[in-house]
Amino acid sequence: MKVLLEDNTLYKGIFWIKDTNDYDSKLNEFTYFQIPVDSEGNIADEFDKIRLNSRNNDNYNHEQVWNSLNDKSITNNKKFNYYPRGRVEIRNGKAIIYCNPNICNDQLKDWIIDKFNLNSSNNIKKIVMIPDYSDHYKCHLDNL
Repeated sequence: MKVLLEDNTLYKGIFWIKDTNDYDSKLNEFTYFQIPVDSEGNIADEFDKIRLNSRNNDNYNHEQVWNSLNDKSITNNKKFNYYPRGRVEIRNGKAIIYCNPNICNDQLKDWIIDKFNLNSSNNIKKIVMIPDYSDHYKCHLDNL
């Protein structure tokens, strides 16, 4: 399900942060799922859209993706909403990062810019982070 391309393709998608102390930790290595798009947010023609399972069929659904992972070293037998998570959307040259407020910081922003190639060479003119306080993005850190 994960796209592992070593290129400068622009991506949108979803992510989890298992290690909030070190975003570049190996624990976060397989916790992001990319969809190649253009700067308008249009999904690349060659991408297998059948795998998209969000309500609008244009992105991934956190719960369905997490539940499809068979590797317990990734899930640690935790439910999809245990770890803080978020989503990257692309619209009109703007990248919007929606995420759990516990991880809404510059370290996450830098990690997302790297993993999803949010840069000017991909015609990204603005990056906005939005901490989502709704139940949708709650995780175990909200109970501490």
